[in-house]
Amino acid sequence: MINRNRFFELLPALLALAWLTTAQTAQFVADLDSQWVDLVPSSNDTANLIFNSVYSLPMSWPSRRYRNGHTIIPGIIPAGTLLYHGRGDPHIPVTPEWTALDSELSTLYCGILSPDDKECWLLTLVVERPLRVLYFDGYSGLKLPNGTIDTQDVITWGRVMPEKVSEEPLRIAKLCRWGERFGINGFVRLHTTHEMMLCDFSNGLKVDSLLHIKVPYNFPLPPPPNDTVDSLPHMKVPYNFLLRPPPNGTYTWNLPLDLFGMGEILASKRTDEYPGDTRIQLHFHRLVSFYDLSIVPSLVSQRFGQHRLQHRVLGISQADIVTVKARMEDELVEEKWANPVSGIDWSSMFHRIVQYYSGRLELIQLDLNSEDDSSNDFLRKIFLQLRGMIQPYDVFSARPTDGSVDDTSWAKPVYEACATAHTRFISTLTNLTPSERLMRGALEGTNREICRIITRMWADGVNHNVEDQQCDSDTIGRLHAQWKQDIDGLMTWLDWSIWIKCKPACSLDEMCFLPIAPYTVPAQTAGRLGRSSQ
Repeated sequence: MINRNRFFELLPALLALAWLTTAQTAQFVADLDSQWVDLVPSSNDTANLIFNSVYSLPMSWPSRRYRNGHTIIPGIIPAGTLLYHGRGDPHIPVTPEWTALDSELSTLYCGILSPDDKECWLLTLVVERPLRVLYFDGYSGLKLPNGTIDTQDVITWGRVMPEKVSEEPLRIAKLCRWGERFGINGFVRLHTTHEMMLCDFSNGLKVDSLLHIKVPYNFPLPPPPNDTVDSLPHMKVPYNFLLRPPPNGTYTWNLPLDLFGMGEILASKRTDEYPGDTRIQLHFHRLVSFYDLSIVPSLVSQRFGQHRLQHRVLGISQADIVTVKARMEDELVEEKWANPVSGIDWSSMFHRIVQYYSGRLELIQLDLNSEDDSSNDFLRKIFLQLRGMIQPYDVFSARPTDGSVDDTSWAKPVYEACATAHTRFISTLTNLTPSERLMRGALEGTNREICRIITRMWADGVNHNVEDQQCDSDTIGRLHAQWKQDIDGLMTWLDWSIWIKCKPACSLDEMCFLPIAPYTVPAQTAGRLGRSSQ
């Protein structure tokens, strides 16, 4: 039998590590503590960060938003996939080189490497058998010294080395030498679209075509400007862009369709949303995350109090680097390239939660922030939306008592049913890999916090009988303020990139975009690109 006093001495530590525990343990703790409404995630909790990282794979939109990746994950490029390589001569590379999964990216660089528009050759390769790759999340093809290639540095150099940011030929050569013993064929990163650092152009691929083409944009390129236009904070616009600030505050450019790189930008939109780039088949059950506190505890202090935009791997201890590399190499042994043991479709599980809650939470926030209404009808509209989310878990046994209207303890069965709805089955599995246990913890922690907030809000509405009676103005004001605080806080903590969008939505001749090099704007802000005849 557990000593009761000893248990309560250990309870704070158990709660601090709740994101690592199983669903049964999480429910056990909640059962012992009737104050479930106050089980706020720790400031060092990474469940939401791991959830976001997994949910974002391999989509472009969230990866451009949070450029500094924290996940390395094995995967496969399937047979039949086309890879493109643009160059200024008709030769096939015999050393490691880059390829693109979209022709627009290759033709762009074909033009850059040519003295004019007459020496542009597009090599197209077809994958003959599945190729083994490692995928670096984030904007990992953007070579900047402020964090975009930190995770690549850990594998390449054994430490983060911003001063080697431009050492691309050496980086790919060292990565390929490291991956050779695991049969790794290449390394996939997000540039404007996805690219693959290919180790051997003759291993598992064959030449599909080698075409002498004309580049699709105006040539020669205009000379670099002497100045840039700093029209808005933290935003630099090339001198030949037409900037028109719209009334809603998003940034808007009118761009000529034959502008250098315009095709690349258009191609980037194809993988913005779920399911992302389906040609990159990732093995979620083998991912390694730098947000995993069990293998990378040294980064906790580095990111404490920082917004996720400032998170990076710089500052990781050497001991943690050794642990991460050993863990990654263990995931790459031959027998682990087989099918996953559990068979769980982790990507679908994460996206199911986002799909179920994202639109509902966004609508509630819209109503709470835009309505200037002191009527009971306004509260009732919010309550009905909350009830819609809670309805599958509204068990008959959970009904308010005759106690205080501020007492929500009666709703605990509803909270528990909601909080474990997506993980009850996987919590019983004993054959999960370490990566799967990490993802299970992220699912549990994220879903638990969503359910804690919406159940508490719904229970408040039930206690005050919002649906059926007229509340006094003080009650309406208090509930309105509390619900707004709850929803804003929850959505800030979740921080799903699906909520970053152009408002109002773009018309047919516009597209919404997040920062793409070299168009640098604040990463939390969506921009609007419009076509121009110029």
